[in-house]
Amino acid sequence: MMEATQFKDSLGKVWSININIGHYLAMKSKLGIDITQSFNSEDNWMTKLASHDNIEILLSMIDIITEGDRISRDLTLDQMYEGMNGDVIADATTALIEGIVLFSPAHKQKALRLIVDSVEVGMERAMLMVEKEEKDLRAKMIPMIDEELQKLSKKI
Repeated sequence: MMEATQFKDSLGKVWSININIGHYLAMKSKLGIDITQSFNSEDNWMTKLASHDNIEILLSMIDIITEGDRISRDLTLDQMYEGMNGDVIADATTALIEGIVLFSPAHKQKALRLIVDSVEVGMERAMLMVEKEEKDLRAKMIPMIDEELQKLSKKI
């Protein structure tokens, strides 16, 4: 079984997100993201990450964290990306967030988990609403599609 800080790509490779001080400094200098300051801005990168609103931030952070592992496997970044699809990105996001939580001091971990849980609840509610709307839309669209198909069949 994989650890919470791991994800498996679509090619079966397991990647670990274990953040250290070197990763922290690289993210801060290259991306301008201080992962220890996840509560201090209105444009919160952690919320965007948890809600899958910014894949660029996610991939950039994963690139930094997995660089050593990627090099030891003799893989280019493009080769690593070949194994990344939507489900993998979702799993990688979860692993990255867990890695950030574990990198944080104990007194911040509970608050970070609360932020992540709140975003996840919001996402679940949004998905339920979309699913409900999809059913309503389908119920309205199917008779209209059938009507158009009947008109077309009469012309043929």
